[in-house]
Amino acid sequence: PDHRRRMGDNQALNRGCPIDHKAPSSGIKAKGNPLAGGCPVDHRSKASTSREEPPDRDDRPIHPCMRKVDAKPTTLDPKDEIPEAYIPASGRGNSDDGKRWLNPSANQLYRALKRKNKPIESEDSPSMADVHTAVTDGTWSAIMEYESFHKDKCPNPTLARFSGKDGIYSFKARVLNMLGLAPLPFDRHDWVVDRCGKEVTYIIDYYAKEDEKGNTEYYTIDARPAHMSGLYDRTKMIFSKWWNGESNW
Repeated sequence: PDHRRRMGDNQALNRGCPIDHKAPSSGIKAKGNPLAGGCPVDHRSKASTSREEPPDRDDRPIHPCMRKVDAKPTTLDPKDEIPEAYIPASGRGNSDDGKRWLNPSANQLYRALKRKNKPIESEDSPSMADVHTAVTDGTWSAIMEYESFHKDKCPNPTLARFSGKDGIYSFKARVLNMLGLAPLPFDRHDWVVDRCGKEVTYIIDYYAKEDEKGNTEYYTIDARPAHMSGLYDRTKMIFSKWWNGESNW
């Protein structure tokens, strides 16, 4: 059992995912979990060569969900506003100064979902952006719980880079699924944290809990440091939560 964070009633999603993905009354055409299959933003495609969505460069690859964004939109459309929440970057973030990883706006996600044949109604895009931001922030918060063990040596770690590995299941995810304890995650990321000069890789498995009607109730983020080097921190987290009367699941 490693650290798992549930994005549900007491998290930023607030009573579950705000988008009712399968209910006919919702007016949303996409079925299932729109975050499934990885982030919908594909800024390597030809359709993403506008000023708002520049393509990656070979010498500066950026994960699809964290492309270069304009933090100062020129329109008054609130759907173009970039969420205030961000993750500190190690100098190569998608903000103008490279010091922050910014989340995409509602309109950016709307266009991305449309390109991936997962169209939603325009009025639902703000909720979709809220889900994306909540999951991103929840991931960083989960990682920071581990990084707090090293705050004496590095009080301000940053995110160096990360990659999506949808369909490449972690060993833990495969074992849990084989034992019938959990479904396979709908997505996986590897995040590399810069711990004041030392790079530390984290594995993150993302799960979506659906109710009987197929509506997403909440997301679960299972984040933990990778490799044998992270075994000490993972063990320490288990005992820390046990000592404080918290669940490790």
